[in-house]
Amino acid sequence: MKKKNTIWRALVWNPFVVIIYGVVCYYLYFLAQYGGVSRRAPIILVGALILAGWLIGCLIKYRSSVKKGSVPFGKIVSPALKNISKWWVRFAAVLLVLITLVTGFNIYQSATNFQGKLAFIIDDWVNTRTVEFSHNNLYENGLDGLLGDIQREVSLPNELYVSDEVEITFDQTGQITDVYAFLYGLNKNNETESFLIDYDNSKSKDLTIYLNGFADPNFEEEQQLQPLINALKVLPIQETISDWNEESFGIYYAGYRSWGYNLEGITYFNEKGDTNILNRAEGEIAGYTVSVYTPDNEANIPVRFIDPSIAAPALSAEEQFQIADQETYTPDDEFFYFNEQFGYQLAVVDSAASSRFYVLQQTLDGGETWEVFNSDPFLGSIGVSTGITFINEQIGFIGLSHSGSTYADLYRTMDGGVTFEQVTLPLVEVPLTDEEKYAAFDFPEMPYEENGTLYLLVNQGQDGDYNGNNKLLLLSVDNGETWEFAEEVW
Repeated sequence: MKKKNTIWRALVWNPFVVIIYGVVCYYLYFLAQYGGVSRRAPIILVGALILAGWLIGCLIKYRSSVKKGSVPFGKIVSPALKNISKWWVRFAAVLLVLITLVTGFNIYQSATNFQGKLAFIIDDWVNTRTVEFSHNNLYENGLDGLLGDIQREVSLPNELYVSDEVEITFDQTGQITDVYAFLYGLNKNNETESFLIDYDNSKSKDLTIYLNGFADPNFEEEQQLQPLINALKVLPIQETISDWNEESFGIYYAGYRSWGYNLEGITYFNEKGDTNILNRAEGEIAGYTVSVYTPDNEANIPVRFIDPSIAAPALSAEEQFQIADQETYTPDDEFFYFNEQFGYQLAVVDSAASSRFYVLQQTLDGGETWEVFNSDPFLGSIGVSTGITFINEQIGFIGLSHSGSTYADLYRTMDGGVTFEQVTLPLVEVPLTDEEKYAAFDFPEMPYEENGTLYLLVNQGQDGDYNGNNKLLLLSVDNGETWEFAEEVW
């Protein structure tokens, strides 16, 4: 009986069935790797229906024949046909197994380590939450409204820290239009949890919260979120923006910050919301700073609210002066202090449109006097500074953004600022289409050092929209001479 069924099996698993199965698996892999449901799903569905219809039809035919006491092609006794059918059945079985294994392996690859579209879909399903943003008026709800809405879907730690910054954009009525905040804290099990909060009311009315991202947690007191929460309850935000004839306004917070002796925009406030513009610096200006600015007009000087009654975090003198200005949306000078007396300043000496020309100045007396140390640190390029930092007294980095902060360049010094050279970063491309790739990550931030290794986060710039504005993490073991890809992070 089994020998007589060989021809029937060969017919069931004929070459067209194997080809269609291969096409379905091929498009299934490409769907997992690159996405494109509208293009690939119909082909997969049609192929699967053809296979299912064929197999069901064969099964019905076989059962019908068995009931009649016969087997399809059971009377065919050609030895040659039987032999060919036997070998084809074996070959088809091996081919189907190989196609299945290769497809399964490739789909597994696309589902792990962010190597394909499926991996991002799984990651979103596991680590992404959305919640309706109903308390979205900054004047009425402050930051408590946003956090309260998030608490309906996600349990937040009692004490939150800012991983890099908090940015909130709002209109004249106080309606929040955009939010970016990367927070972390300890849950009830004393485990670190991170929360990347993203909101753009032009795309969705819901808040999106990405969980379990790379937050580089250090739980330092100067990165606490609570000072911002308290400040927004009392600050006269509405009165502050009334003098600016703009449609969009922003809040920027990066924790405890040092402003050196730069008085521009510095405004002290107390727990009642009373304000006092600072006109004279008796010493270094530092504190938890809430900046109010106009993102569409850099000509307006940001108002930087500081509550002087809040004691400085328990940091060493060197750590306090290494809190560098990370704002990239203002034309202000950038500062970096090694200690109370010794520091550097990227100072604006000329500007045109939205670009500026900087010199590097040095102070040895705590900012009382400054001398030009390098008259052209950016090697003739103009733009907007993205920061300045030093790893030690010899190795330092500065950054310059271009074209409305769509991309930026990083520069390195190995001689304490006497000379700089532009840093070449590895090209990491991501899929644009099935056939095309592009370099989405083109906005390097300031490097930092841990245990002898330098780390660098590379953002996407203002025009970036790849995968929720993820960043690249690069590392260097040769003081920033060369960099290598570590991982993609939030």
